[in-house]
Amino acid sequence: LSNYISTKLFDVREKLPFEDNSIEACYSHMLYCMALTLNELEALNYKINLKLKEDGINIYTVRNTSDGDFQKGSHIGEDLYEMNGFIVHFFSDEKIKKLLNGYKNLEIIRFDEGNFPRRLSMVINQKTS
Repeated sequence: LSNYISTKLFDVREKLPFEDNSIEACYSHMLYCMALTLNELEALNYKINLKLKEDGINIYTVRNTSDGDFQKGSHIGEDLYEMNGFIVHFFSDEKIKKLLNGYKNLEIIRFDEGNFPRRLSMVINQKTS
């Protein structure tokens, strides 16, 4: 076990299992790409913000709208598309900015992942007072 990193398994649609103002940072890889609506993502961001310490960091990665799968498959709504039974939420920079309530954006880093490749954005946000 590490003295610096701990992990927990939980449903992000429920109350997060941390005390308010208790964590330095939150990192999630493609969690925001799941079949969550913008309203559900706003609620998740709010819950994370409550748990972060002052100036805490929320880093997440998302598939962006330059991804080769964007607008393929069945359109579910918003920027959600179902392909082979799996729903993916895609993000424009504008959508990322809509999720800034309670945060300031420090950086958006674009990168490719895998052989396809998937086109992703790493979003680095800091909690504001």
